[in-house]
Amino acid sequence: MSNLIELQRNYILSFINEIQTEHNLKFLIIDETVDALLNSVFADRNELLRIVTAVDKIDSPKRKGQPSVEAIYMLEPSKFNINCMDADFSNRPPKYKRAHVRFLPGFKDHLVRFFDTKRYLPQYICTLAEVQCAFIPKESILFQTVGLDQPLQVFYNKRCTDLIERNITKTVECLLNICIVTGEYPTVRYSQPSAETYETSPSTMLAKKLAFEFQEALDDYARKDESFPPPSPRPRAVLVITERSLDPFSLLLHDFSYQAMAYDLVPEVNTQTDTYQYFAENEVGEKEEKLAKLREIDDPDWVELRHQHIMDATDYLNAKVNELIAKNPLLVDRANVKTTTDLLSVVAHLKDFDEDRRRITLHRTLIDQCLSVNEQRRLAELADYEQAMVGFGLDADGNRYKGATENLLETLMSKNANITDKVRFILIYALFRGGLIEQDFAKLLAFIGVSSGHSFFKHFMTLITNFQSLGFPLIKSKPSDKPFKKEWHHETIVNDASVYNTSRFVCAVSNNLSKVITNQLLLSEEAFPYVKDKPIEVLEESTVEDANFSYSSTSLRNPRHKASWTRKNTQNRAPRQRFFYYSIGGLTYGEIRAAYLQSQLKNKDVFIGTDTILTPLDVMQGIEKLSEPREQLNLRVDAKEKESPPGFLFDRALAAPVAAQHVHKTSHQKSNADVQPVMPAPPPQEKKRSKLSKFLRSK
Repeated sequence: MSNLIELQRNYILSFINEIQTEHNLKFLIIDETVDALLNSVFADRNELLRIVTAVDKIDSPKRKGQPSVEAIYMLEPSKFNINCMDADFSNRPPKYKRAHVRFLPGFKDHLVRFFDTKRYLPQYICTLAEVQCAFIPKESILFQTVGLDQPLQVFYNKRCTDLIERNITKTVECLLNICIVTGEYPTVRYSQPSAETYETSPSTMLAKKLAFEFQEALDDYARKDESFPPPSPRPRAVLVITERSLDPFSLLLHDFSYQAMAYDLVPEVNTQTDTYQYFAENEVGEKEEKLAKLREIDDPDWVELRHQHIMDATDYLNAKVNELIAKNPLLVDRANVKTTTDLLSVVAHLKDFDEDRRRITLHRTLIDQCLSVNEQRRLAELADYEQAMVGFGLDADGNRYKGATENLLETLMSKNANITDKVRFILIYALFRGGLIEQDFAKLLAFIGVSSGHSFFKHFMTLITNFQSLGFPLIKSKPSDKPFKKEWHHETIVNDASVYNTSRFVCAVSNNLSKVITNQLLLSEEAFPYVKDKPIEVLEESTVEDANFSYSSTSLRNPRHKASWTRKNTQNRAPRQRFFYYSIGGLTYGEIRAAYLQSQLKNKDVFIGTDTILTPLDVMQGIEKLSEPREQLNLRVDAKEKESPPGFLFDRALAAPVAAQHVHKTSHQKSNADVQPVMPAPPPQEKKRSKLSKFLRSK
């Protein structure tokens, strides 16, 4: 199976190695954005350090130059980074002999012109190019667009409409880079909202806008590069572009898989850095603070556990603990081990097995925290109501769920569920009913102790009202008004004992991927039109009667379950077809898990992407802000752009001649990359200048 992390890592290593082979390259200079990218694809920097001597931040005061060698700058294109590079070459001698600049996508005309005005930098450029790194591979099949801040606000807040175009452009670059790295020229489809939904929220047409702009960019790239796409026996890929309003239930439903619970419920899990801070007992019985990375490039147990139901993950880990203890000949008396805490204590005191012991302790601690929160908030007990509401009002046996309103009130009166869970239940109920009048919402909020005079009342009513920005007018004018019209794309599983009752919901991601993978004709062309005409291979499939299509209830319930596709038989096996799925405005961990499961069940390569990853709390906070004034959103794009480089970059790389010291000091006091000391002009660089001019003309 293709792995985005490996593809991106190999791509980065290849172009750095290519430069290193031809030039005396020793230093790699990066910024914060590239640092995050490298962290996502390298478990450590040793692979890079076998090619270059050092990897340094461009604005680090510890960065030391070496005028006798060349450096590669891998940076996000910005005035600040350009000024920092210019400062590096304003010294005499300069920090490096020459520069190989590799910009992430986005080196647009205004930055090209700014770059060309620099006094020193253009003279030292050896090579300059853009690299296909507009996406960050968060996981093997999960990618995220680089550089999008608060996508829910940008795309759905009416005060941010002027930002839509630039962020669509970033997303186009992301999708184009994915296609270039994977060598795919996919058929493109997009979600088309109903007329009623579009009238409520014009933002629901974003998927169409992105799809057409991406198709244009892809066609343009193919025209300019005759080698793209490369020849391949692989069937043509399919890209489905959607936006966040397609499946509102996934935003609010509590998911009981391990990863979703950890990121949703445990405050010690940092969702931005994918790290978990915890305390664990060491060999001498002392509690130590630990910081673990929850990433597949660091932890194979995390890969195995993250998408399992929390109960399956518990069983799997217990089996791992028992296996580890059994392998240790110095094991203490097992008769004293009666609880999971006892097991952890035994594991902590085992000799050797350091890495296995660390991972088991980490996951046992995190799983126990998830289960503890579940017990406190009675999430599993209350999930039956959630599953019935998102399952079209059906219970686990496929019967009509009776007394939905009465059960909601009983749930709202629960002393265990917290206020966030209760508001989620109200929102899910309102979506199921197709809207309620404002007085009904006020009564329901009063049931959870939030009356009209409560400080939270206004916040919750704003949250409810703002769902109309996603195309869901939850507040009806009067009781006789008809429920809002909406075509649902999710499903539910009934009468299946192999599926946990807490996990019967089949999200739209899973449903749509299942259809398009099984047979493209199964995915409604009215709801998911093609950007171009229907492909020939699809037209040849005149009927779908023979399509082996079903909503498979196969789950990850049994961690030892191996589907037939896992049997090793590589002889005469054709490359697997690839399916890309992109959601504007975010994805949940449950939806990401669904993509993995469909890839496994259908034996296809599935890649799923978005601009942000959301928990239910993120969703509620983000939707509440959809009506906030622009100035209160604190968007990075609205902050004053930093341009001036740090003063220390003007420090001399080596001791300069005495005659130049006074001039250099004056420049350093000004600390301005645009006001430079008068120095002898460097030797002519006609050949390098012509390379730069050629690149600039191509822009």
